Amino acid sequence: MIRLKVFISSVQKELRAERIAVGGFLATDDFLSQCSVPRIFEDYPQPLRPNPKAYLDLLRQCQVYLLIIAADYGSDAGDGPSATHEEYRLAQELRLPTLICVKGGAATKREKKTQAFLGEIKAEKHTYSRFENEAGLLSIVGQRLREHIETTYATVPKKAQVEQSERTLQAASDFERNPVTALAWADLDHDLARDMMAAAEDTDKERIPAAGLPRLLLSRGYLWKDAAGDVLRPTVAGALLLAAHPSVALTQARIQLDAYAGTDRSADPIDSVFLDAPLGQMVEQAVAFIRRHTARPLAVKGLKRQDTSAYPPEALREIIVNALAHRDYADPGAKVSVEVFADRLRVSSPGMPPGGQPLGRLATGQARSRSRNPLVVQGLSWLELMDERGSGIRRMTRLLAEAGHPAPTFERDHDSVVVGFAARVGKAPTAPAPAKRVIDGDEPALPPREAVLREAKAVGSITTRICVQRLGLARATAQRLLTQLAEEGLVVSQGKGRATSYLLAAEKVRRK
Repeated sequence: MIRLKVFISSVQKELRAERIAVGGFLATDDFLSQCSVPRIFEDYPQPLRPNPKAYLDLLRQCQVYLLIIAADYGSDAGDGPSATHEEYRLAQELRLPTLICVKGGAATKREKKTQAFLGEIKAEKHTYSRFENEAGLLSIVGQRLREHIETTYATVPKKAQVEQSERTLQAASDFERNPVTALAWADLDHDLARDMMAAAEDTDKERIPAAGLPRLLLSRGYLWKDAAGDVLRPTVAGALLLAAHPSVALTQARIQLDAYAGTDRSADPIDSVFLDAPLGQMVEQAVAFIRRHTARPLAVKGLKRQDTSAYPPEALREIIVNALAHRDYADPGAKVSVEVFADRLRVSSPGMPPGGQPLGRLATGQARSRSRNPLVVQGLSWLELMDERGSGIRRMTRLLAEAGHPAPTFERDHDSVVVGFAARVGKAPTAPAPAKRVIDGDEPALPPREAVLREAKAVGSITTRICVQRLGLARATAQRLLTQLAEEGLVVSQGKGRATSYLLAAEKVRRK
């Protein structure tokens, strides 16, 4: 699979929103994200010796040049060309395929140097496309890049991928790309960010340098440069995925969880919690809360007593992930809420289905995939908390059916979508079990190290993803434990990057 590095060039301050939009689009489009990698330069402070021409060094590593022009020419040193103009000239010297997008029509008022810049472009026989807004820009970029990839590399997007791109452009909200001013780079989880960008770059996290990590996030729409303070700050999507406490800037990011002893809200909840953490961590914390407060009937198989969960853990993750990924974050007064009753579970997600799809179609699992928050969805996918887009409801329904539950229900409650799970068919409601920390079954949780070893012994191998999804460990914790076990010789790694798995040492020998 080709991976073209696309250099996105423009005046930084004037076209900040467009730069973030294009970077996010290339990172989330179903086809282009497989064939291209966005690269955006921002002149933020570096810990090592500064390089005044670093933007040209980055451009030399790229295979496609995308120029966006509006009214401003950009800063220059005296009578010299601006950084954007220098980038254009180097791209021509390198003979890079060049895509030029100009904001506004011919009558748009522009600086004299910008007009001269456009004159130079015309003299060199370059054509350019005009756009009026971000949606128009993204449509042009998508169409032109697909054409370039098809004609140059004989790689053609599937019809479904093009349709998916069009649906996402129609349904996506630009709110997740908005700049957040109350948080800065220091407020983000850098280890989690490295995990996410390692997956995005399809490489090992150790190959992501600390100095280059911010630029990778910036290129994909998760960071922006605040010129006023000369600091990097997250966008809304970056804050939701990476901030230790996103509610500092986004009060709506929290999840409210309530557990009731009976089947209604007639009494005060027996437990009530507000979660405030990166989205991936809140998924696992919410699942743990639900499992603490749902009955776990015992099953006997042969002579062994086996513990089962009231709801399939994977179905719980699906319902929470979908609520967080597809909700409307634009309303500062609306939160995702989870209510646990003795006979059912209700998860409320602010906003109607993206794209105006009816709830009945969602319930059948046949709704076309549309994403209100593509940057959030892509980030959760890179963190291995979401799989194929559009398959979550079908998978959730299947998991419930296999465990003897009715299909999930979908209803509207004012401006929110409420998804419900009911207790097993034929089972009488049971009062919630006493609250206690568990990983699986009805026993107190094992220490993480022992839980990882037990899981590995059960199936012969283990992965970071299994540790996160089945054992409820943070991704960084899982990777640290697996590395330690490998160093001690208890497990042996095989594969690279996201495909890495760990075999029990004895199992490795037996297979050989």
